[in-house]
Amino acid sequence: MWVPLPPAFVERQYSRVIYPSLQAHLTSWSNASALSLFDVLVIVLVLVLLIAWTRWVAEAWRGRSVRPIMRAVSATVVCAAVLYLWFALAWGFNYGRSALEAAIGYSEARVTPHALRALAARATNQVNDTHAAGHAAGFPSAGDIPPALVTALHDVERRLGRLRPTTPSRPKRTLLAPFFRASGVDGMHAPFWLETLLNPDLTPPERPAVLAHEWAHLAGYAPEDDASFVGLLAALRADPASRYSAWLALFHDVVSQLPPAEQRQLLAQLAPGPQADRRAINARLQSRVDVVARASWQTYDQYLKSQGVKEGVQSYSRVVQLLLGSGALDWQ
Repeated sequence: MWVPLPPAFVERQYSRVIYPSLQAHLTSWSNASALSLFDVLVIVLVLVLLIAWTRWVAEAWRGRSVRPIMRAVSATVVCAAVLYLWFALAWGFNYGRSALEAAIGYSEARVTPHALRALAARATNQVNDTHAAGHAAGFPSAGDIPPALVTALHDVERRLGRLRPTTPSRPKRTLLAPFFRASGVDGMHAPFWLETLLNPDLTPPERPAVLAHEWAHLAGYAPEDDASFVGLLAALRADPASRYSAWLALFHDVVSQLPPAEQRQLLAQLAPGPQADRRAINARLQSRVDVVARASWQTYDQYLKSQGVKEGVQSYSRVVQLLLGSGALDWQ
């Protein structure tokens, strides 16, 4: 954690050689279980630590000695270190990869107010144009692995230089669902067993874009902006339902970066269908608990910064800059 590996080494040895093989094996193994193995791990760890600490405290009380407490602290620190090493080896080293900008031909000169407004207008038109086809095609169920989305992800990976395609993970329900609901979290990449956990309350039009985002994490794109970039490109190349889902998500990301007056103007241009989908999403988000949401996002912000993502949670919104600066929406 405190002595990061050189980005070139991580990119060349871990992310391109070690991780793809490890990911294929771990995800194939975890896919065999309908249960979230991440949930099992958390439950077992909490129970073991509670039982162990209870015994250590009781021993210290009976012997009037601090030595059992010192052993407890030492064992807990060792446990935390083992967990961190597991996290880093299984996936976390991907935070140390070379910047994605180098692989996508990023140019800051392309990121202009005019380009942002043009993308916002394009997203508005595309949301309206793809709504009917997306709903007619039907959205995947909560536990589905959409074949077209898998193929599209592999296409994007090849474009970015990954030779071995990612093994897709089965979207799973989780005991963390109440937390997801209260904090407004859409999904989670569980790094220890390389699983995908989704918020069961997601509306159908949200699922493909969220799933593509989590699969981009699974592919080794750890920062949120990188995962959003790869996930959106994959969804836009997939089936009609995924394309609509991606444009709906991108519409929100782009419009939120415009002045309020321009936001209202573009929102008014949405057709009744997309407006209804946005109302359904807003209704889902009403279950958020402000205290929980604020605490969880602050914690995640500190976590991202500790892993070298200096923007923290602000990296979510940076996907728009990556799309504009790379011209990736027009890649063939």
